[in-house]
Amino acid sequence: MATPSSASSDDVSDDEMPTSSVAELTITPNSNSKDDAINGNQKENDAIHQRRSATHSKLRAYEAKRRTAYESKLQSSSLYWHAFRTLMHDSLLETQKADLLVRGWTSASRAYGASMTSIGEWCIDGKGVPITEVKKKKKLFDATEKQQDVGVDSSASSASMFLPMNEKRGPLATADYFREEKCGSMIKNFADSAGNVSKNYEEMVKYMDDEVLPQLSSLLDHLKSEVMFTEKLGDSIMNELETAEDEVCRAWESYYNTQLDFCGTPSEASTDKPTGAYYDGPTPDASTTAVKGCSDVWVQEMRYRMAVAFLSSVWEKCSSELSKLFLSMKDAECNRRSQIKELMIKATQRQERLWIGLPSVVTPILKELVEWPMERKLVEDDVQYSIRERAQVIQRDEAEHKKPEESKSDAPGLTGVSEGDGNFELSSPLVSDLMCKAKVIEKRSPGMMSSWKVSLAVITSDSFLQLFELPTSCKLHTGSAPEVAFHNLIPPVVVPSMEGVKGGVKFPSSKYWFDHLVPSESFALPNCTVSLKDEKSPTTFEIVETISTSGAAQMFTKTMNRKMQLRAITREEAMDMVDALECS
Repeated sequence: MATPSSASSDDVSDDEMPTSSVAELTITPNSNSKDDAINGNQKENDAIHQRRSATHSKLRAYEAKRRTAYESKLQSSSLYWHAFRTLMHDSLLETQKADLLVRGWTSASRAYGASMTSIGEWCIDGKGVPITEVKKKKKLFDATEKQQDVGVDSSASSASMFLPMNEKRGPLATADYFREEKCGSMIKNFADSAGNVSKNYEEMVKYMDDEVLPQLSSLLDHLKSEVMFTEKLGDSIMNELETAEDEVCRAWESYYNTQLDFCGTPSEASTDKPTGAYYDGPTPDASTTAVKGCSDVWVQEMRYRMAVAFLSSVWEKCSSELSKLFLSMKDAECNRRSQIKELMIKATQRQERLWIGLPSVVTPILKELVEWPMERKLVEDDVQYSIRERAQVIQRDEAEHKKPEESKSDAPGLTGVSEGDGNFELSSPLVSDLMCKAKVIEKRSPGMMSSWKVSLAVITSDSFLQLFELPTSCKLHTGSAPEVAFHNLIPPVVVPSMEGVKGGVKFPSSKYWFDHLVPSESFALPNCTVSLKDEKSPTTFEIVETISTSGAAQMFTKTMNRKMQLRAITREEAMDMVDALECS
């Protein structure tokens, strides 16, 4: 397989950005002697094999070190998020308990007030249980009147039953059922005091229904929606991080398996793999046959490099979103605690007015609520400590019950490598040793209606021509810098965010980040012929690929031709591309 004679040497590290290596590529003309050409190709193939092995060793070391670091980061983030979720659920449970407590307290006060009203009206059965239902009150009074008319003790014939209070007093007036007893002012004053107590309880219940319970219910509903939203967003972010890491692992496995096909000795590589396109005029020779099993390691390496770049971008943006999420929930927790404090103080103060005669019961509760520290720094420290403590408990529990799983560091091709060799930044695929040349040119399919489209052409050392169609929005033209063109192929990174979840964006996206980096056209150069056009189109050249037919077409012919017209900015550029295609 032939490569440019001025390509980067073996001592150039993979993390160095290119300067003029692409622009200085030259093509060695074909030798007139067949033996000399074979020997020259053999030496070049040996050099390519050495560079390929060196690059592969660096990538193995880099991936091993990267997996160790990212596995630790992902476990730490997952643990922290799990602890944060338990804190949110406990906050919601605490708010629910506070709501139920105040509602139960109000219901008990309502029942007590209704019972005291019945006592003031002397609506009590023979066992001393207040009767609060209107119908039973009327029935009781009717029975009492009949018994008094015949001189029967009303207390002996009164209905004995326990009637819990489930609803407010009926619309009938109290005077319809009140019967003044003639047993002294003490009993009457005692009954009046029960009525006065019932009024105080009714006022307290009305205050709780109007001022405390609606706010507490609104806080609970808001907190439920916030917890659901936060869980959805946080789970999406963690899922995005795990998905991005899995994609890097799959990209590595794909690259490694493809690399294994080329890991033989240099002599085996030069013998088994055909290299470069051949020039034989505008029409392919009839004896040309399609070479099967052609594959390009550079495409898999490019996918791996860009998957790593995508993972880094995802980590950066997801970390920012997680930080905003944690800060948002810390603020929500501070507000929640502050609102619960205010509502509990309101309820307790109203009870204090009711229970002013029982200071020993109310004062300690009110004092504890008032002295509850609410400084933001103290609340945030308490929340942080609670999350850390819960994370430790979860970690210990998982360590006791979790089954041992295979580490991602033991993936194919990562065992037995030195992580120290992977201490470098992974650079652009355009500086890979698996790439020979990159140019921004125009392409056009055969046919009268087809038009010229700006594309990035990449010639790889595996004897492939990869064409990436550039989007029309990038405003590039023939002769633009390949680095700029490649950058326009990279779409923006979108990760789960508060705005995205609120806007109904689904995460993770069904389209992977590097799908735009798939070549629109791919030519196996050993199966191709290239030819320059006439003087009317001095910058245009044509590539014709012989491919094997499949299916029913094999009944008529074993091979067929695929054509593509390419256009450079100048005649010299066109000739340079033709020479590169012939020698690759």
